[in-house]
Amino acid sequence: MRYLFLIGFVFCSFLGMSQDRKIDQLEILYDQGYYTKVLRKSSKLIAMPAYDYSGLPSFYKSLALFRLSNDDQWFKRHDYAINEAVISYKDFMDSESIKDYLAAHYHEIASLKTYLVELETKFKKLRLNGSADQIQSFRLNELKGIKAKPDMKFEEPDEDDPVVVADGSSTNTNNNSGNNSIREKMVVYAKSLVGVKYAWAGTDPKGFDCSGLVGYVHKKYGFVIPRTASAQLNGAKKVKVNDAYRGDLLFFSSGKNISHVGLVINKKGEKLIMVHASTSKGVIITEIENSTYWKPKLKAAGTFI
Repeated sequence: MRYLFLIGFVFCSFLGMSQDRKIDQLEILYDQGYYTKVLRKSSKLIAMPAYDYSGLPSFYKSLALFRLSNDDQWFKRHDYAINEAVISYKDFMDSESIKDYLAAHYHEIASLKTYLVELETKFKKLRLNGSADQIQSFRLNELKGIKAKPDMKFEEPDEDDPVVVADGSSTNTNNNSGNNSIREKMVVYAKSLVGVKYAWAGTDPKGFDCSGLVGYVHKKYGFVIPRTASAQLNGAKKVKVNDAYRGDLLFFSSGKNISHVGLVINKKGEKLIMVHASTSKGVIITEIENSTYWKPKLKAAGTFI
């Protein structure tokens, strides 16, 4: 029995220190708008003792419930959803790793705050005052200090548009020369991963998806960034595409939503080249200018350095 306890403790500790693919999938499904799946999968994880270490299933359950509540027909059948969403979020806030969670998922929480203003207004118009009051109380108390921002949007900055940097100041160019050493190391390391196979929701050298690759490289050098490509763009400091260089990120889209990301490896002023995880060939190097597939899909650039 003692051995079984020890094995269980080691297993849970391992989960706590590493990324878990099932939780990664919650983030990806949420980012893609599959809220019903997120609700179902997160509820299952919450019921599993092996996931007691993580507050993220409760986090995504809460977010999914809030989002689904905007569907009139769904909410008629689940009028308890707002109350349950608030309870789940409070469970998330009680997590031991809450500071790390808030830093890594700030973009989702900030987007949620904006969305909840709209949902509260809608409920008031429908005279669902009880639910509207719950949302207002939740925003003012649980989301106090969170700066609301629009849901995942991107746009190429105009030449004169300032780029907001971490300290709240602004600049019109990508001035990160003080971090060139980190940039060089990131590029060398990213290149060493060429050949690793593609894996959906993959976040380690056993297999990467596109955002998993750039997140893994960033984490090695002390940068914890959002999990998905669209969330990474939403959380990054914006950079003009033509100014992107080693260590920056390029974002691609085939439609309205960002669907791919790559790590820039070229020097300043050179043609854009990226390391990225492609679904067909795994981690490869691609020169954007010569790619008839990727060049027209390039939408934006950003950086966390």
